[in-house]
Amino acid sequence: MAQVLESRFKALNPSLPLPSDSRSCKNPPMRHILLLLFLISLRFSAAQSFDPLLASRLQTTLDSMRLANNVKGISACIIYPGTGTWKGVSGISHGGTPIHSDMEFAIASNTKLFTGVLLLKLAESNLLDLDDSLHQYLPPLNNIDSNITLRQLLNHTSGLYDVTSVPGYPDSILTDPNRIFTPAEIISWAGPPLFAAGTGWSYCNTNYILAGMIAESVTGEPYAKLLRDSLLTPLQLDSTFLDVYDSVLYTVAHPWQGGVDNFAVPRKALNSAAWAAGAMYSTAGEMAQWYAALMGGQVLQPASLQEITTFVGSGNYGIGISEAVFQGRTLWQHGGAIWGGYNSTMLYDTTGGIVIAVLTNQLPAQALLVARQLLSTILNNPVTGAVETKGNAGLILYPNPASGETLQVDVPRQRILRTTLYNPQGMLIQEGNDGRILIAGLPAGLYYVIVETDQGNFVRRFIRQAP
Repeated sequence: MAQVLESRFKALNPSLPLPSDSRSCKNPPMRHILLLLFLISLRFSAAQSFDPLLASRLQTTLDSMRLANNVKGISACIIYPGTGTWKGVSGISHGGTPIHSDMEFAIASNTKLFTGVLLLKLAESNLLDLDDSLHQYLPPLNNIDSNITLRQLLNHTSGLYDVTSVPGYPDSILTDPNRIFTPAEIISWAGPPLFAAGTGWSYCNTNYILAGMIAESVTGEPYAKLLRDSLLTPLQLDSTFLDVYDSVLYTVAHPWQGGVDNFAVPRKALNSAAWAAGAMYSTAGEMAQWYAALMGGQVLQPASLQEITTFVGSGNYGIGISEAVFQGRTLWQHGGAIWGGYNSTMLYDTTGGIVIAVLTNQLPAQALLVARQLLSTILNNPVTGAVETKGNAGLILYPNPASGETLQVDVPRQRILRTTLYNPQGMLIQEGNDGRILIAGLPAGLYYVIVETDQGNFVRRFIRQAP
């Protein structure tokens, strides 16, 4: 498994070289022009090249899913090995303020993966062992079996009662939204165990609050500092933070629930109660970066990564992630939702190494649905690379230059599936499915025509002359 993970990391490394220059070609390959289009794109933000055709379809998917599911706002990021990084946004934060890719959202239970990785790094430093029992680190606690192991906490086989299931939990938290709860206070609310440790599986936030307490007990350092020193700073996750205990440096998207903007409601009580189980915020870009680094072997040793991906119980749960199958592909994923209106999903496609992060600012939860639809869009629109034109099989545009109202497109002996017109900034101007592009009213200048056929993709420059 270590070799597989190492190869995936190389594929996910965002410093992949750009395509080499093809000076011997009469015309530049399509991939080079697509690279140029995307690097200067104003609509899609990326750290490396990304096919504008696929980027356009991903954005269409994002917009369509938001409208179909009546979601206020979505921020998404995809790291696609061999293709690049795509970021897309749709909808609003509040009023007339649109979502932008640097906005931060609560990631809720996706915090658990950070907590699990933190404990594994402590294990790598020989400060603890996953088979250690709670009594080695914590004093006796009401309704908490002190013989539960750390592994049983992290994979949800402890049998503990979930404190968030306590009747009236949300009301109790929101009675004084400015109150800061301690982890010990929250743990004291746990009811009797659901089953004996190791005999069943049940998702439980109590487990990860205890895990945070153990990290503090082992090191003598606050959980927030451990998180930043061990993970956030080394990985340059500058927009990721633990709310209440860290400073908010950038813009946070407003949360919506039941049609109500809850941004004015203080979240100190809510997030101090969630703590190591669900109080973190981040951007879609940094969450994709986090998954890519972790799954690529940049964060943990192979044996620790094996611990994370050993899935157990009815939830197919490892440590901070679960395993699922979608369209015949195995995914490692996790979701999160928290009161007020935040929902997140991060997933890793083990077949292609694709990472997708989706954050929304509205409940009920829709992030998983959006993430899977984005993956489906990728799988249904594979990037085939450059297609060289040869002889009569090449793309023909006429007239070119043109000053009239119509541009004709022809690809001899091939069936045209889709035509798109882009401006030099990479903005999609027009699309269709036949051999005619309407150019009436277009400003004079340089454009790019990209044509998809049943045999491949083609690109040509088009010059629009003044009428």
